[in-house]
Amino acid sequence: MHKKRLFLTDFDGVLCDSVMECLLVSYNAYHQLRNPGTERLLDLGAIPEAQQREFRRLRAYLKGAEDFIPMYLSMQQGQMIRSQKDFDAWHETLKPQLAEYTKAFYAERDFLIRHAKELWLRINLLFDDFARILRERPSFDALHILTTKRRDDVLETFNYQQIPFPAEQITYVKAAGKSQKLLEILREQEVDVEHSVYCEDQVDFLITSQQYGIGSYLVEWGYVSEEQRQLAIQHNIPIISTQQYAEILSAY
Repeated sequence: MHKKRLFLTDFDGVLCDSVMECLLVSYNAYHQLRNPGTERLLDLGAIPEAQQREFRRLRAYLKGAEDFIPMYLSMQQGQMIRSQKDFDAWHETLKPQLAEYTKAFYAERDFLIRHAKELWLRINLLFDDFARILRERPSFDALHILTTKRRDDVLETFNYQQIPFPAEQITYVKAAGKSQKLLEILREQEVDVEHSVYCEDQVDFLITSQQYGIGSYLVEWGYVSEEQRQLAIQHNIPIISTQQYAEILSAY
């Protein structure tokens, strides 16, 4: 039986730059938790630039939605986060509250989608020239998105960019199950792993995907720390540019 070649990719931090949307959602979720019913902020410009820069820097250590409010709390409480180990240790101290934080994060994202959808769409931008590249593709048969972002949110972003990406080729999974879900996709779709690729901005997932035999690439843009780059080098994981990503994508 002929196995299929597949281009698998993460969404946030690879195709989509959602960091400012996540900042706005996290800001509102934090303040709703502290003072329920407080007026929501809909102006990113009201958040100090230094805080915006710090949020973007810290974004490299996050793997899923449950991490955003802990990250915002670290900023508010002056926690020193300089490595993945630092963030993971801080995250662990908040474990009893994570379910509540995740629920609050999604509640505020949904509020934004319902009440300020145009704003929400505008601050979920695609990186580089990826919107045009995807719009011009004749087929999406060999593409699959594996993401910790809800499928409907991904589809809304694509629809806004007039990209007819098939819903069935977007797989949503929580961060803890992402590597296992990748393996399931490879097996269930009978993928030719030697001639397939997986692109990510989180090196931990790539260290595992390498073990599956699939070509694994760390993207150099998005939310990638120097620590992650060094880990990629240690594990012989290629680090690619947006141009190289587009070139690899064009072969599928």
